[in-house]
Amino acid sequence: MNQTLTIPLNAETPSQALVRKALTPECLSAVVLTTCEIVAEASISDAVNELTRQTAAINRGDMSRPESMLMAQAHTLDGIFAKLACKAMVANHSDTMEKLLRLALKAQNQSRATLQTLAELKVPKQVAFVRQANIGNQVQVNNGTRETPARPRKTKKAQNELLEVAHGERLDTRAQSSAGSTNPAMETVAEQHRAKKPGR
Repeated sequence: MNQTLTIPLNAETPSQALVRKALTPECLSAVVLTTCEIVAEASISDAVNELTRQTAAINRGDMSRPESMLMAQAHTLDGIFAKLACKAMVANHSDTMEKLLRLALKAQNQSRATLQTLAELKVPKQVAFVRQANIGNQVQVNNGTRETPARPRKTKKAQNELLEVAHGERLDTRAQSSAGSTNPAMETVAEQHRAKKPGR
């Protein structure tokens, strides 16, 4: 594997050029890929050049590579979920089964999140631009003026009146009513037989 990195100089010292190139996302990723021997036979310069080409494609609006990458990752995570779930089902100990199922469900959740990211990449969310955001507790901001006052109008309270039933009898127990048919002897006392009220 060729670990030599070709760096063009742009009116800078070799040390400045090395730092500028080494800190690019493409170079950092190329170092990881070659160290993990994913592209073992390729040079770092070739890996950097390919990653730079893919980055330029994204900058032009070509999102086919990220879409393919997300789809492949979702499938990989789904495969990990299936493998761990199968191992959990045949585990001999409940502790082992629980650990494997936790890992399986994490992989499943990551697969779902990856697919959600892919969906948002294909159909971006609508962004709302807010002219003013009031963030605070117990804050009121009145923009502009209102023709009507902000205070609620006073409403007339309903009178507390005694209700009457349909046939005309009052619900007031103190009101005079006719005698019931069950005990006619206890009918209402006439005015001449009533006790005189004091003070009259």
